Parts: sequence; C-alpha cells; structure tokens
Amino acid sequence: MSISGARSVVRALQHGGMSGKGGRVLVLGDYRQTVTIVRSLARGGFRIALGTDQWRSSTALSRYVSDVRVFDESNRDRFLDQIEAYLRHEKPDYVFPVGENQARCIACAAERFMPLATWVMPDPATVLRCFDKRALYDLTPTLGIPTAPWREYTDCEDWSRAARDMGFPVVVKRKDSSAPIKLKKAIILRTPVEFDSLLGELRSDPDPQSLVLQKFAPGERQNCHVAADRGRIVALFQQEVLRTDEFDGTGIGVEGVSVPISPELRTYCERLVEALGYDGVGCIQFMVDEHCASVAFLEFNPRMDSTVALPYRLGYDYPRIAVEIAARHAPAALATAYRTGKRYHWLYGDALGWLACCRHGRQSGAERLGWALKMLWSTLTSHHHLTWDARDPVPTLHQYWEKLSEVVLRRLPPALRLMPRLPRAR
Repeated sequence: MSISGARSVVRALQHGGMSGKGGRVLVLGDYRQTVTIVRSLARGGFRIALGTDQWRSSTALSRYVSDVRVFDESNRDRFLDQIEAYLRHEKPDYVFPVGENQARCIACAAERFMPLATWVMPDPATVLRCFDKRALYDLTPTLGIPTAPWREYTDCEDWSRAARDMGFPVVVKRKDSSAPIKLKKAIILRTPVEFDSLLGELRSDPDPQSLVLQKFAPGERQNCHVAADRGRIVALFQQEVLRTDEFDGTGIGVEGVSVPISPELRTYCERLVEALGYDGVGCIQFMVDEHCASVAFLEFNPRMDSTVALPYRLGYDYPRIAVEIAARHAPAALATAYRTGKRYHWLYGDALGWLACCRHGRQSGAERLGWALKMLWSTLTSHHHLTWDARDPVPTLHQYWEKLSEVVLRRLPPALRLMPRLPRAR
C-alpha cells in the first residue's frame, strides 16, 4: 500500500469508518448552531454548502464553507422551488435542515423532496408530530412521563375557569416554538389579574387555535441532547440552562453547564424515542425542581439544539452522528463519559437580551445592573463560547462587527448612513 493510501485509511478510521471525502452536504438554515455543524462536518471530510436567507451571513465567512446559496424564506412556495432547483442541479449527497422553519417546510412537502437527497432529519411525520406540543402532551402521560396539566384553546371564558382550576402561576404559549406570543416564547401569568389582562388581548389574536394553556412547572430547565437510531438512543448529553435572554427564565438559553445524566430523565428519553421510533438528533427538555423532587416534560425539538457546541467541544459530535444515522451506518452507542461542570456562554445573545430589557424598561435599574454583572462574569469564566473558535474566528468577529455597525449607523445623520460595510457572503 502506498503512503497516500495508508493515510486515506487512517483518515477513514479517524472519521468513524466514513470516507475522508465524506460527500457534499447542504446545511440548510443559518442559526447559532449552524457554524458548529459546518465545522464538525468539514473537519470530518465533507464539502459544505451553506443555504441561508441572509445576504450578509456571518456563517458564510467560515473557512469551512465551500459554497453559499441564498434562498428566499420570506415566501414558502418560492423557497421550496429554489430548494428543488438546487437539489436537481447540484445533487448534494446530504441535506441537513438546521432550524424549525426549514424542517417544517420540507416535512410538509415530503413526497416532493424526500427522493431528491438523503435528509439528515427524523422522518417527516415524526418531525411534524414533535413540533406540535399538544400531540406530545397527549402522548407523554401514556408513557409514564410527568407532564403538567394543560388545555388547548377553546374560548376566553373556558380558559379563565381552567386557569383557576389549575392554580396560578400558569403559562400561555403556542403549540410550536417557532411562533411567538407577544414576541416571547411563553408568557408566565402569576395572578388572576395578569391572566385576565392577557385574555383581553388574546380576543384579537390572529391564531387563537395555536395557543396552549399549561400549569407552570417550577425548577431548572434540563436539556437532554439525544441521538437515536430507529428508536434506540446512541448518544445522550444533559445540560442545565442557567440563564436565558429573558429575565423570567423563558426564552433562549445564553448560559448553561454540562451535568451528569439523570437516570430518571434517561428513562423518560428512552421511552419517548422508542414510542416515536425516533431516528435522528433532537433535544428533549424537562423542568426539574430538585427541592420538590418534581419533573415535568417541556418539549421535544426534533432538530439540532442551538447549544450543540457544548457537547461537540466535550467529545459528543452530534452533527457527525446525525449524518451517520441518516446514512444508515448504525452508529454504536457512545460509551465515553463527557466532562461535567463545563459551562457555555453566548455573549452575543446575552447582550441583545440585556439591551432589549434596557430599551423596554421591563426591569428595575438594580435588576439590569445585576444582569450586566452576571454577563461579564460569564464572559470571563465560562469554558466555551457557543460560536467562537480560534481556528475559525471570522464568523463570530463578523457578527459582532455587523451589530456594532448597525448600532453606530442608527445614530448617524441620514446623509452619512451610506458608509461602506464588509462584503457580502461569498
């Protein structure tokens, strides 16, 4: 065997038996986890094309991105037509939908798109079922998974009675996480007065049938990153969300820590993925109150979690596992324990949440100061930043530059706002 041939064998072994060349992957969707997916797969020998709706994408500036295609996600039919044209012309080996919007669009048009590529996602029916919280809230109690009492929307009077029967506080949210309610993922109502005030606003809601009322579950949010091969868990990683971009704990996690896998949560995850015949990666969320020894199922996101950088840095390469599952390589279960107590911080999202808090004046000056000090401390002490990588620094630097430029431009006179900016994505 030649030296070059021997090196190829070594690379294949290093990449879990997959060819060093890997193949071509269209990574579809531009979110904070996208850059981790890009880095993981490119380092595994794949050629990466980024599908984004952002003309000035920061992820597109990654050294690991070989091609960039801009798709118009503002119009569903145009978006699907553009994706189909790309797939028929370029014929990538894999398509990796990253976000909820992309996965939902493809899942709703499964007959049209499934034959065109190998899709790195659960089967379409499972995707749509998981995105509907109501469907899972019906399922989980039958599996012995604790779930807080809930009601779908009927009318304001019925909801008012249901909320008082549940007891306050209660939570109002949409049936899927991609649709906000009053620009938030969920609204916590702690008193009847707060709830009645919200009900008055909901009378004019454009989509009341998508609303869900649920008893508030106290505790800390525990995110269980799962990878399952035909209903069998092959990787499980647990992290606790320490802070979010909302002062009340709803919203997107900006700081978290790796924790040991709870045997109880492992059992619940195993039951759920087996019942769904789940095939792919996802994130199962629970609220856990250690003081009361209570657990409540929150949701199952059938996609790569936005904090995947933390398990990736600790040796749990979920993007690569996702491709192996999609390729039917039947990956072996990960047996190596990850390090616990390792914290991540997303400074960019933390800062935007703090600025929004200051802009809307929702908290007191002391609370805003406390948030700022926590943000500074997290920046200095966290082990990992969600998007930063010293070997691939440009995406993170560009993101900060874009936001800084935007803030500065807003304060300039209109005549001076035509200053040059960094070039658009390749």
